[in-house]
Amino acid sequence: MRLSCKKFTWHDFDESINTITEGLRPYKGHIQNIYGIPRGGLVLAVVLSHILELPLVSTFKEGSNTLVVDDISDSGKTLLPFRRAGCTIATIHVVSNTLVYPEVWVHMRESEWVIYPWEKGD
Repeated sequence: MRLSCKKFTWHDFDESINTITEGLRPYKGHIQNIYGIPRGGLVLAVVLSHILELPLVSTFKEGSNTLVVDDISDSGKTLLPFRRAGCTIATIHVVSNTLVYPEVWVHMRESEWVIYPWEKGD
């Protein structure tokens, strides 16, 4: 069965950034840096790094107060080691049966496949 596709626009991204930034307020004093999961989380990490005025790190160091970001928590397998390390996690989308629910997320992905503006889309 092939999922239908939903194009996620730059406008959608900007609105999601505002929601994520607001949702991260309670964690502001705890977070010291930001790590973006390569590929899907990198754009989000760079933008949040500027808005929150926090350093963007290219490698994750366990034990640090790191905000880990990704575009989606789908199966959750990618984010599971970061959850176990005690990181704060934020994503744009989450799937209802994911292994990892982020502290902050914006949209629940139902049955459609999301194509982000930084992806090729085919």
